[in-house]
Amino acid sequence: MVGVYVQQEKTFSHLSVQSVLSNPAIILIIVGAILVALGVCGSIGALLEVYLLLILYSVVLGVVALLQIAALGLLVVKKDIINAAVTKAVNIYILQYYNDPDTQNIVDAVQTTLQCCGSKGLTLANQTTALPAPHSWEANPYFNCSSAAYQRCSVPYSCCMPESGNLTVINLQCGYGRLSRQAAYLLNVYTTGCVDTFEEMVTKGKNNQIIMGVAAAIVLIQVVNAAIAFCVATTVKRARKALRLIEKEGKKIEKALDAVDLKNRKT
Repeated sequence: MVGVYVQQEKTFSHLSVQSVLSNPAIILIIVGAILVALGVCGSIGALLEVYLLLILYSVVLGVVALLQIAALGLLVVKKDIINAAVTKAVNIYILQYYNDPDTQNIVDAVQTTLQCCGSKGLTLANQTTALPAPHSWEANPYFNCSSAAYQRCSVPYSCCMPESGNLTVINLQCGYGRLSRQAAYLLNVYTTGCVDTFEEMVTKGKNNQIIMGVAAAIVLIQVVNAAIAFCVATTVKRARKALRLIEKEGKKIEKALDAVDLKNRKT
């Protein structure tokens, strides 16, 4: 419902795969629809004892749990793959910063909360040393130093460190000209990329243990629910099979009694 409410203020036209993946409202709609459909299947299957719905619920939930386990395994074993995927996603959000208000709000919230700026440092073709992470904002046509926009050579306000003694009023122009490499170059701007900050937060320290513990608990709950649904489905199937067998035997007994009754009448 949240995704539908947000998306109703926009238009569904001119949608592409990239716009869908970078649109939080559409992602909420898709995920919400899948969860609702899955919940309805499980509820109706349990209430009406529908074998196929229970099996569908169990299988889908089991597949989701397996995918989450695989994701956790990749997070531990293949950190480079996860890092590349997160970097690509952040770069898409940077590119779409001014195209969607929701994307803009998400990026600003992440950068403010994690105290980071951009995705990660980048090395240009004609340079040997990597530029600081804020330069990743030059991928956005508005912030690029060759742009004619007034935001050229700038970063969003969420990249700026809070001004001492003034935590209530936000200076929305604090990031202007911070990439111009002049005297105020990267002054009071976070120089650590959000990808590096996120990786540091997830893979190291107590946060790693907390995140892994919560993820393992969620996966365990899903596995238990899938197992319970499968057990209920098999019980329903056995009960129906037994009922059909009882009905079949009942019909045989009824025919036998009718035959005996007919024989007695003839005699």
